[in-house]
Amino acid sequence: MDVNIREISANWFSIAVALGAVLISRAVVVYGLTNLTNLMRGAPVSAPYQHVIFWGGLRGAISLALALSLPAAFADRELLRVMTFGVVLFTLLAQGTTMQVLLKRLGLIQQDAVEIEYERRYGRLLAARAALERLEKLHQEGVISALVWEEIEPKLRDQVEDNLESQRQLLAAYPQLRSEELNDARIEGLRAQRAALTIMLSNGLISETVHDELIAEVDAALTQKTKMIADVDEIKRTAAVN
Repeated sequence: MDVNIREISANWFSIAVALGAVLISRAVVVYGLTNLTNLMRGAPVSAPYQHVIFWGGLRGAISLALALSLPAAFADRELLRVMTFGVVLFTLLAQGTTMQVLLKRLGLIQQDAVEIEYERRYGRLLAARAALERLEKLHQEGVISALVWEEIEPKLRDQVEDNLESQRQLLAAYPQLRSEELNDARIEGLRAQRAALTIMLSNGLISETVHDELIAEVDAALTQKTKMIADVDEIKRTAAVN
């Protein structure tokens, strides 16, 4: 509401200069510092991930807040606001919408046939369970008669069991899928612990000192787990490329 949208087209050159400065500075920081840190660490950040970090530099709230906080007496205040808004629009509409395309082009979100089949069977299982739970609730509320429920319930439960058995067979044939699912479950568990600690702090069940200590433990475990998964994904991606 505070930025004059019509001024964007009138100041397109200034916005282009600001955008070029932002992209160049981010390129220097990402590629320069990353390559420097690669020399000092055992697990370097590969070029594809550097490209993602560079293109994923989405800016919005902080940039606009700084521009809007400029005093009224500041020279070229309105121009700086328009330039900032133009850069934010580009990062959201251009970089934000093309990130998935970039990830695919770099081969960072490739899925093999086994993973797709696992998702397919998992989706069928969840859909069958949702249908069973929904119709059971309607039966309990009296919307579906007992006669109809007695007829449809065994079919729904058989469908759930068939999909569950199909998923078990796939997990037994491809143990790596079970390992990935287990890692995802552990990460979700750690996130749940973190959320529970925050709730306990807000309810006064634990002190801030204890909260910070326990949060640090959970964050350390979460970082370790996500790093391990990222390392495995990088190995798989490199093997696929080679």
